[in-house]
Amino acid sequence: MIPTRSTKSGFTLAETLVALLILAMLSAAGTSLLLGATSSSKQLNAKEVEARQTDIAQALIRNDIAALSVRGVLPDSGLGGPGNLFGQSDDLSDPILRFVRSGWVDASLGAQRSTLQYVEYWLEDGALVRAVTVRPDASTGTPVAERVLFEGVDRVELQFFRDSVMSRDWVGDAGQPLDVLPELIELDIVFEDERVLTIAALTGGRT
Repeated sequence: MIPTRSTKSGFTLAETLVALLILAMLSAAGTSLLLGATSSSKQLNAKEVEARQTDIAQALIRNDIAALSVRGVLPDSGLGGPGNLFGQSDDLSDPILRFVRSGWVDASLGAQRSTLQYVEYWLEDGALVRAVTVRPDASTGTPVAERVLFEGVDRVELQFFRDSVMSRDWVGDAGQPLDVLPELIELDIVFEDERVLTIAALTGGRT
C-alpha cells in the first residue's frame, strides 16, 4: 500500500515566529500612536485652559479700568488727601495699581450693599494678583477677594494717557481735582520667558 501525503499543512516554526514579530511591531506602533494622540490631546486641553484663563484675566482688567470711579482713596501712608488713582510700574513693594471702581447692587441681599469697590493689583513671587474689597473704605473684617491672574510674570509696565501725553506713573493726590483721570491705561505684562501681553482700556469716570 502506497502511503498518501496529507493535503493539510500547518505553519512552520519560522513562519509562526515571523507572524508574531509582525504582530508585535504592529502592536508597538499602535501603542505609540495612541500615546502620542493622548499626549497631544492633553497639550491641547492645557493650551485651551490657559487661553481661557488669559481671556478671563484680560476681561477683569479691562472691566476694572472701564469702571474706574472718581471716588478718592487715601494714600497707603495715610498722609495727605485722597486720590482717585495710584499707579506705578517700578515699586514692587506696593500695589502697582489701585483705585475705586463702580460695583453693583445685589437685590437678593437684605442689607444695602455699596455700589463701589476698591481694587488693587500687585506682583508677588512672579504672580500678578488682583484684590477686590467690597467697600472702598475697608475696615477690619471687610471681605477681600484675591485672585491670581497671571503667573511667571517678571514685571508690569504701566502707561497713562491724557491729552496725548503719556506718563508711566499716576499720583492721584498730586493736587489735581478728583475728576481728572487718564483717558486710557495700558499695561505691558512682561513674563519671565520674555513674552509680552499688552492690555489697554479706556477709563470710566473721566472728564
